[in-house]
Amino acid sequence: MRMTQILDWQPDPGEVVEFQLATDHAPVAHDVPASHFQQAHLRLAAAQRAAGRRQSPWVALAFDLEGRADLPALAEAWQGLVRRHEAFHTWYEPDAGNLAGFRIPPESLTVHPVRTGDFTSTADLRAHLHRRIDEQTATTGPGLLAGVIRRDTVSTVYAAIDHAYSDGHSLALLFHEIRARYRAACGSTSFGPAAAPGYLDCNRREHARSASLTAASPELAAWSEFLAAEDGGFPDFPVDLGNDTDTLLPAARLEFPVLTGDEARAFRAYCARHGGGFAAGAFAALALAQREFTGNDVHRVLTAVSTRAYPRLLPVHGWLVNLVPLLFRLPSSPTLAEAIGTAQQGFQRARAGYDVPLHRALELLLDGGRIPGVPSIPPMASYVDGRTAPGSRDYLSADATVLTGPDNANGASLWLNWFHDRADLVVSMPDTVQAASGVPKYLDRVREIMLTAACGRSSSSHWPDVTRKDVPVGDG
Repeated sequence: MRMTQILDWQPDPGEVVEFQLATDHAPVAHDVPASHFQQAHLRLAAAQRAAGRRQSPWVALAFDLEGRADLPALAEAWQGLVRRHEAFHTWYEPDAGNLAGFRIPPESLTVHPVRTGDFTSTADLRAHLHRRIDEQTATTGPGLLAGVIRRDTVSTVYAAIDHAYSDGHSLALLFHEIRARYRAACGSTSFGPAAAPGYLDCNRREHARSASLTAASPELAAWSEFLAAEDGGFPDFPVDLGNDTDTLLPAARLEFPVLTGDEARAFRAYCARHGGGFAAGAFAALALAQREFTGNDVHRVLTAVSTRAYPRLLPVHGWLVNLVPLLFRLPSSPTLAEAIGTAQQGFQRARAGYDVPLHRALELLLDGGRIPGVPSIPPMASYVDGRTAPGSRDYLSADATVLTGPDNANGASLWLNWFHDRADLVVSMPDTVQAASGVPKYLDRVREIMLTAACGRSSSSHWPDVTRKDVPVGDG
């Protein structure tokens, strides 16, 4: 699956049909608190809109279906999905400084296709869909926008929803379920999934977990060590980003093709021989490149982990992600082989705290969670093995694409995504001259370290200049 900024998406023209949700029930209140990430996200999005800054607090997905889409079958597929998953019929709204929860009985939801027009220009079509995503995801409720671009030979399904109710795993679930439901509605297969757990139960567990923690809780030991290392606070990126404050600047996004599918498997085998997994090898490469650029042999970074800790939670749609503190020190005169085991130990320790909410840890340890050096959008490094998602082998043939909007950044965040055919490294960073100059040099060195391990040889040449565009990129 690739990721593309919507401004650079190139959908072929066609007839646009939206699948609109309707209900004859008024929303009713629920008393489940929003998760920490939902609270931070929804409040930041509201503040950005109030200040007139560009903000795209949504995530979106597009993929192809063969032929001219059958509208009744696709409407039936969407209706089944939104009724099954709580993320599409529960939400939060600002209320006197707090967030109030609401829900609609799922059985009352119906979905109807509504034709919105024929487009003969890619630019006009893209502008229309971008406007509709911004409008719909900013409305009351989860704000789902679902539709299809119908053509005679291939149709493109698209969907967007506020990030507060969806993450990369959820988008992968959506890709698989809509296609399965559509085939069943067309009569070619059967599809009868079990009821799926909802994200509100996850919010309840997080709330109880947060309430159980104190500054003296042993579960916060990794956080205490992480925040006390070096000068305290959060680590700087290894190169100058041209933003020394917590100021949110317009963001740029870059893609670095790291390894082919065969090279990725060879890299994983190399890591296994040296006491770690693919993620440990990648973090070790990041640390080695950091040492070359800065001389610092302590690698500190927040890394994203899923809070779907049990198999029964895998079908849950929602934003079920936490950031945990990864910290390890490179051995003296390190090589990648020597660093992998150390990185693996640090990664395992960090992941063990998957259920210690980031915001609660900062609140307990950093005087309310706000000290200089702690940004409003914390930078992080994410690793996702996308090969395990249902339907992932069809991403290429279906042109499955995660769509993102124009956004902001104060630091640099990395996403390393491993798919069947490749491993990609994606970075979001402030759109500054300094970042555009330094970040590609650092990440090119990371790639070279990984490629050397995968291929058993050193590459004397760098990738051609990475195109500085907010375009094809890969994600969870």
